[in-house]
Amino acid sequence: MGLGRMIDNAVALVAPEAGARRMAARMSVEAIRGYDVAKQGRSTKGWFRPRTSADVENQRAVAITAASARDLVRNNKYAATAVRQMVAAAWGDGIAPMMTHPDKVIQQAAQDDWDRWAESPISGQQDFYGHAKLSVRGLYIDGNSLTVWRPDEAGPDGRLLGRTGEHLDIAKTETGANGVRIIQGVEMDADDRRIAYHLFRDHPSSLLYSAALTSERIEAQHVDHLFEPLEHGQTIGISRLASVALTLRDIADVEDAKRLQEKVAACVALILKRKEGQARSPLSGQTERNTDARGPDQQTVRPGMILDLGEGGEATGFTPAPSSGGVEFIRQQLGAVSAGMVPYHVMTGDVSQANYSGLRASFLGQWGLLDDDQQNTIIPQACLPAVRRRRRLQALRTGDKRFLQVRQTWALPVRRQADPIKDLMAEVVEIRSGLKLLAKSLAERGINAEEHVRQIAAMNTIIDELGLALETDPRRLTDSGVLQQATGYLLPRGQQNQGQAA
Repeated sequence: MGLGRMIDNAVALVAPEAGARRMAARMSVEAIRGYDVAKQGRSTKGWFRPRTSADVENQRAVAITAASARDLVRNNKYAATAVRQMVAAAWGDGIAPMMTHPDKVIQQAAQDDWDRWAESPISGQQDFYGHAKLSVRGLYIDGNSLTVWRPDEAGPDGRLLGRTGEHLDIAKTETGANGVRIIQGVEMDADDRRIAYHLFRDHPSSLLYSAALTSERIEAQHVDHLFEPLEHGQTIGISRLASVALTLRDIADVEDAKRLQEKVAACVALILKRKEGQARSPLSGQTERNTDARGPDQQTVRPGMILDLGEGGEATGFTPAPSSGGVEFIRQQLGAVSAGMVPYHVMTGDVSQANYSGLRASFLGQWGLLDDDQQNTIIPQACLPAVRRRRRLQALRTGDKRFLQVRQTWALPVRRQADPIKDLMAEVVEIRSGLKLLAKSLAERGINAEEHVRQIAAMNTIIDELGLALETDPRRLTDSGVLQQATGYLLPRGQQNQGQAA
């Protein structure tokens, strides 16, 4: 009985009329509630539903969740494969900026500056794309990844230091003056703008970590924090494996049990029961039994073993019953895990029940998740800040503010297709009908559109000069190999005018 009903009953004892009004009002309120999930009853009994913020839940869980995720990635084959596939799909060989500006000289200068810097070792032995790959991996496993910008010999923001979520001093939560507060190691002003991060210089579990557990304050302008916010006002992120970690661990336990069952089932091959005076079978591989020993000669079983119980021995045979539906249960659980990570066949390598429609549907779902990760998290939090820093530095070095006006599009990793012929035909239809730009299609394959079409034009010029007719040249041959109705294409360039005049 709830506290409200107890009060109603108490009031009814001393004032029946008032108690009746209270009970009637309470029944009216309960009747108005239209959501079963909001009612108190047997169906919701035991359901713990705290009204806590994301920061409160992360404070309790982020450290142990990240540690659990790292352990799974190290020791669980499904977790390791899924995370690697997620990183390969979201980052691949890198998300590269393609600079755009009305002045082609400025555009090319900005592109060359970025390419030289990004492809040089700026983070230990890694270039920018290798550094960002680890950042994306940290996003999925730890939930947080930080990049600290340091100056190099050429000036500010020339060198990168990668930091995992463990470097963030999440225990540092306090309030300060003028509305400034620190939440889980992130310092913010009264308008929730990030002004500093409190980071450990070394990983708290580093082999060389010997300093006191004291974090250092780093201005937010020197830190890029990569995480996926799931609620407004969320300060730090949580591991992508948080919702599937227990399931992955249970799957591993079920597989171990199934593996042990198969071993036991293959152990006892033959049990011999000899009559009195009968010689021991040479197949048993046993010496004469120890008269002081109790029980059978063998205390353990092994595959293909022949067990000799001796004279007058009795034995009860056993055959372990095979589990029913073990494989289907594991497959169903892995399907549930893969729903929020990568397609089932990508995570497990099992394509025994796959067909084109199913593979296509799973890829479409993954592409939606990739769009979300790339466009809403990785590009704005990891790629765009780096590009903007380089443009500011280039404008500072050259004194030309036009570099601040350079914009960029993004060349994304190539997305694998279940059936390239069918998928490419669909893309050709979209481009021909004007629903999609060729530049957009090329960018999705990680190709700089302007540079690509220039190379096509240069190659076509060489083909025309030599008077070649290639099956891959759509200007001359259709996809079925029929010559296009184009005057002079098969003639060398110097003879085209003569042919047309004739």
